[in-house]
Amino acid sequence: MLSLDEAQARLVAGAGGARISDVESVSTFDALGRVLAVDVVSAIDVPPADNTSMDGYALRMADVARAGQVLPVSQRIAAGLVGGPLAAGSAARVFTGAQVPAGADAVVMQEQCDALDGAVRINILPQAGQWIRRRGEDVRSGATVLARGTRLTPQALGLAAGVGAATLKVCRRARVALFSTGDELVMPGAVAPDKLPPGAIYNSNRFTLRGLLQAAGCLVTDLGIVPDRLDATRAAVRSAAAAHDLILTSGGVSVGEEDHIRPAVAAEGRIEMW
Repeated sequence: MLSLDEAQARLVAGAGGARISDVESVSTFDALGRVLAVDVVSAIDVPPADNTSMDGYALRMADVARAGQVLPVSQRIAAGLVGGPLAAGSAARVFTGAQVPAGADAVVMQEQCDALDGAVRINILPQAGQWIRRRGEDVRSGATVLARGTRLTPQALGLAAGVGAATLKVCRRARVALFSTGDELVMPGAVAPDKLPPGAIYNSNRFTLRGLLQAAGCLVTDLGIVPDRLDATRAAVRSAAAAHDLILTSGGVSVGEEDHIRPAVAAEGRIEMW
């Protein structure tokens, strides 16, 4: 008997020659759950420039000799704007995300300052680089931010968008044919529970397997319920194999005279393991 791990390894090895190589370009908005076919490489630094992580005042440490130092406010810089170089002996009013003006080497948050008329009182001694996010601190230009083979999560999509990737090259979705076998199967909704014939059961596996495939990002063709006949089972396997990467079936795999999956597969292809 094979262990589960051995069986899985054998299945993966057997499918190695049939890996999906087709590549599609999709909008980053629509790429959730897809698998990257090409590395995502950043063409920019993130952040693209030194910016402040706090609302406050950008200044030169050399201009604050003591707590309580008062500096004139020479400019106001909001996020999305670029200020001029910081004049010596002055401070710049800055808001979260704003670029730090050239010459400034620290930001003091507004809670540690007192705003005055055209000036600001700095109530602490600032430390070099405090509250400044440096250019390229998160991502450097030329860095691979997402590797080929990555299954794209919501966080990965945000990372791709953060480096400007509007589209992503992904592997084509796996095409999977799904069918059930069993003359005892009926679909929920086709027969009310109080009208279920003797010997009949609802086809619950169809819902579970289809959901698992969709959750894995597959394109599912649901071929329904195949009658318990060898010719019908062979025809279903043959038809499904012509247009799909994988066939997933439920039922008909024991050794009884009404179990037709194994002889159908043996007749149309080969049994790799059982």
